[in-house]
Amino acid sequence: MTETDPFATHHRRILGELADLTARRAAFTLCVVVHCTGSTYRKAGALALVEADGSRLGVISGGCLESDLESAARAALAANLPRVVLFDTRSDDDLVFGSGSGCRGQMQVLLLPVAAGATHPLCEAPLSAERAQRPLKAALITGGPHVGSGFLWSENVETELAPRLEPARALKDRPAGEHHLAGGLSCAVVLFAPSPCILLIGAGPEAPALVGIAGRLGWRVVVSDHREALLAKHAAGAERTICARPAAALAALGEQRLDACVVMTHSASNDREALAALARRADPFIGLLGPPARRDELLAELDPGARAVLTPRLHAPVGIKLGGHGPEMLALSICAELQRFLAGSEPRGST
Repeated sequence: MTETDPFATHHRRILGELADLTARRAAFTLCVVVHCTGSTYRKAGALALVEADGSRLGVISGGCLESDLESAARAALAANLPRVVLFDTRSDDDLVFGSGSGCRGQMQVLLLPVAAGATHPLCEAPLSAERAQRPLKAALITGGPHVGSGFLWSENVETELAPRLEPARALKDRPAGEHHLAGGLSCAVVLFAPSPCILLIGAGPEAPALVGIAGRLGWRVVVSDHREALLAKHAAGAERTICARPAAALAALGEQRLDACVVMTHSASNDREALAALARRADPFIGLLGPPARRDELLAELDPGARAVLTPRLHAPVGIKLGGHGPEMLALSICAELQRFLAGSEPRGST
């Protein structure tokens, strides 16, 4: 495994490693959590990678199931056959004789072996969807013949996982979860959302901590500010920086999908410009830094139409009240509210 940020196990980090393994034509097993019941540490859509030597990136538990996962993944790779492994920690016996996880849940994990030099659509599709910032939906056979076959959908592109099983194709519009098909087949419908993309309008003192926390969570971060010195000082680690005033920065993004925008220029005129420009976009979350009185003053200066379209999406003052003071604590509170919003939303642009 590559050494960059070796402890990060978020979706984006694992996809980065998947791309690296594919480019190196290495042998590995892609592990996909496809269905869960009860209390489990990870949920459907979680990924892990296990190489032939047993090195692993990604987790499916707090550490109690990883050894079993590594063994099963290596066995699948040696046999070159996909399989589904079931981790069941619901019984009292598991606390004494099993993993001792105490999670009291059941988890199905699809193990997809990829031989050295080979490729597989189930590896290629998540990478393509992430690059395009599009969601991916999968219907994967988990029981019966041809485990691992099924269909993938991203926007208007359908990918077939051989051999073709038409009953799985009929699940395109069905919700995530386990589905039972004719012929004794079981199939899991799994959704993979793209990594969240956050725009920070303003590179003030909160920006370094915000960029750092968001990056650790696997979010894509864009920072804009017309003050070049602040960008250089506070935006290190952002995926992209834009040196421009708010309206011009948003214009430069064009149709790029944003999951959230946080307005934090520490300038009333700049914040007002940003809000007016954001009123012309459809970004679902708009955060505004500053007290309620300042928010009300800024909104009062906008035309009624802009206020009407902003108000349902506006989170101001942005951030969950956690107590404490200073830019780092403020950054933490903003990220906490963003995470709550992202977790409560439907998968972005769901198919």
